[in-house]
Amino acid sequence: MGQEVELRGLKVEGELPAEVRGSFYRAVPDPAFPPMFDNDHTLSGDGMVSRLSFNGDGTADFIMKFVETARYKAEKAAGKALFGKYRNPFTDDASVQGVDRTVANTTPVWHAGRLLMAKEDGRPYRVDPKTLETLGSYDFGGALKSETMTAHVRIDADTGELFFYGYEADGQASTKVAYCVVAPDGTLKSEQWFDAPYCAMMHDFTISENYALFPIYPTTADLDRLKAGGEHWHHEPELDSWLGVMPRYGDVSEIKWFKGPKGCHSYHMMNAWEDADGMLHFDACLNNTNAFAFIREPSGIQMGPQDMKGALTRWTVDPKADGGEVVETIIGPPGIFR
Repeated sequence: MGQEVELRGLKVEGELPAEVRGSFYRAVPDPAFPPMFDNDHTLSGDGMVSRLSFNGDGTADFIMKFVETARYKAEKAAGKALFGKYRNPFTDDASVQGVDRTVANTTPVWHAGRLLMAKEDGRPYRVDPKTLETLGSYDFGGALKSETMTAHVRIDADTGELFFYGYEADGQASTKVAYCVVAPDGTLKSEQWFDAPYCAMMHDFTISENYALFPIYPTTADLDRLKAGGEHWHHEPELDSWLGVMPRYGDVSEIKWFKGPKGCHSYHMMNAWEDADGMLHFDACLNNTNAFAFIREPSGIQMGPQDMKGALTRWTVDPKADGGEVVETIIGPPGIFR
């Protein structure tokens, strides 16, 4: 779209059910300026947040605004793109070295009366839920030490707690992961760091009643490659996948790693749950490679989308064991959860 919109008092054709009141929020990437590199892609687009509201008088409002990140402000002032390749600060213009480069374009998170726009390569930005004005980068009142926060958080409907993590928590291509629990009032209760088996794209995770689960798939980052101006992500089909499991209120020293198949990948998880025998089940739409061509092709994987294979897949582990291998079961057709 490339433009902001504010439309109020829109007439509704037909009649909305009386109980449909409130607002639906959406995040999309929407580049404010043409990119520095012709082969850049959608995921680098600036964050655009929209709100569709159903009002008590039967009308609707629609508002759409850019998330005014530090990156957006710097480029707006210059009138052009200054940030280079996707998640590679070594390709940025010298004038913005050290500027927060997240675009906050993936997910609106609503918790404890706050609306946060999140993308996994940085901290979220807080947005006013009524006006959509950007209130600034958000670090839970200075408590958050991780440089990143996932866009795919988990909120426990029973306890009201927010669970999230940040990977590459202390910088580019790092193996450090921060696991965080936020109280119902928005206070960061805990932040614990652990090392993943390797630096992987950890796009999503799950919680069950008693456990936090961290899937590791072999889409990897390398600092030397970034410094040479390369792509942040390459998919490595010969690497093992892993599932990290720890008590969700436990210590990261308790995390156990279960080995999965080589070369697989999933962006979004469905669920995790424990059965009556205490076995832990983790469901995801699993593919035999990364779904994005811009990640497959730089690592030499030439494959059309029609050649990808996938299925709704269940990994089962015994969380009381010291580790081992996942037991894999196909439970459904190919797909994706958003």
